[in-house]
Amino acid sequence: MKKNVLFGAAVALLFAFGACTKDAPAPDNGGTTSGGGTDPQPQQKHNVELVYGTDADTEWQNISLDTIRKYYADRYVDTIFMVPEMYNQYSTSSTNQLKYIIPKLRERHNINPDKIFGKGELQLWNQSVLNNPEIVRFFADTLKYNVTYDVY
Repeated sequence: MKKNVLFGAAVALLFAFGACTKDAPAPDNGGTTSGGGTDPQPQQKHNVELVYGTDADTEWQNISLDTIRKYYADRYVDTIFMVPEMYNQYSTSSTNQLKYIIPKLRERHNINPDKIFGKGELQLWNQSVLNNPEIVRFFADTLKYNVTYDVY
């Protein structure tokens, strides 16, 4: 009887160890997982657009230096664009108003002059830039806005 019990135990152990084989690899099903989703794709480089306006809640300080630094440090961000809320938001701004705004935008641009630019059209009042070509150079040449003029 002892032999039968030992033989039965040995057979049971064989079946137990036989069931512990390595699972076969899952079949390749075109990138989908068994849950029906897709395998994560590597993140691709992209651009970021930071919009700023003219009122106290949305003007240039709406684009905080910390926000720009965060995107600058992100290896997946290719270019950071500072986008005016309205293309004509400076169309009635005086020379002194523009000279106040320029250092604020320059400070943001200077975090990385090769990665941070303006984007879109920006209309300026021709009287405010008439004798101040550095204003146009900053907006058009440095920040790369498409600068137009409006006469009021």
